[in-house]
Amino acid sequence: MKLNRKSTTLSGLLLTCGLAVTSGCKKSEAPPDAKRILHIVALAPLTGPDASLGEYLRNGMELAKEHAASRYPGKIEITVELLDSKSQPQEGVRALQAALLQKRPDVIISAMSSVCKAIVPIAEREGILTIATTAALTDLTRSTKTVLRIYPTSDDFLRPIAIHMSKKFERLAILYGQDDFGDSNQRLFGEIIKGAGKQITASEPFELAQADSRAVIARLLATSPEAVFVTGDGPAFAAVFRQLKEAKADLPIYTEIGFANPSILNALGKDADGIIFDGTELELTDPQDPEIAGFQKQYRSRFGTAPYQVAGFAHDSILLLADAAMMSGAFVQPNKRSIIAGAPFQVMMGTIQFDAEGECRIPLKLMKREAGKTVLLPE
Repeated sequence: MKLNRKSTTLSGLLLTCGLAVTSGCKKSEAPPDAKRILHIVALAPLTGPDASLGEYLRNGMELAKEHAASRYPGKIEITVELLDSKSQPQEGVRALQAALLQKRPDVIISAMSSVCKAIVPIAEREGILTIATTAALTDLTRSTKTVLRIYPTSDDFLRPIAIHMSKKFERLAILYGQDDFGDSNQRLFGEIIKGAGKQITASEPFELAQADSRAVIARLLATSPEAVFVTGDGPAFAAVFRQLKEAKADLPIYTEIGFANPSILNALGKDADGIIFDGTELELTDPQDPEIAGFQKQYRSRFGTAPYQVAGFAHDSILLLADAAMMSGAFVQPNKRSIIAGAPFQVMMGTIQFDAEGECRIPLKLMKREAGKTVLLPE
């Protein structure tokens, strides 16, 4: 049977518009209460020297997806495509470029200072909202249209330690990991100490993958410091503390937020006792905040190990994105401007507030290892 062309055209139009024919044919729109998908590409060190951090990042994001689904049932679904950066800038760039060829994400979450620094030009060019976490490199968000940081800045975790040490000692030395993170930290720490009128006797770098840093330590100790500040990451980070204690057992040792990594503490055992650092309440053996204590308990139950602030900030990056997307009560794609305008956000680790550049300032507490536990440093 020969079909009438007008009838065929009308039938096709009706099929396309569906039930919307009574109100006119419009672009296909999801109902306002329909669940929307927020697709995230996450760059994390799943292998290589910082693989333990990648595990915390993955676990924190996994819990956050569940918490977001519980907070907004049927309203939002978060998918995370987790890619291995191996802590190498070129690997992070390569992984992100390959992902972009397959599917454009709504958000990028990137960890590690050097990787974040490398992928920022791509995020800016593509106009993709980017969350930097486990990245303390100074000025990472400055003058960007897409980048926010959900992690303490170098100033957040260096200044409390530097001020504390400058009140106790006249001559200080610095031992730092030889990468962007370590170099940035040693320069800022040195500026704060010198600004307080105290002396830096030496500032020595150690190779991140080098198990034996004794020669570097010997050069540093030859300058007769009253105390030493250590900053860095990687396999050599834990070994440096043990080798410092072997070389001079009574030397006061201070460090920063990275020291509280359970893999570092477990590797050092009793050698961690007496070392002073700063961190979040999540690092305390017995946190007082009920929400943080609950997260700690859930993390231990799920993954069989203690959590670490890296997991906490990865968790809160996801949860904040969900809150930002649902600020109006219905799903709206978040961007840097809308998130800054919508702050502050109440997340598991506390209150997240952003300045105009997309930096969030996170107050940290001084703490120490004592008899195998992490406790607050008495004021």
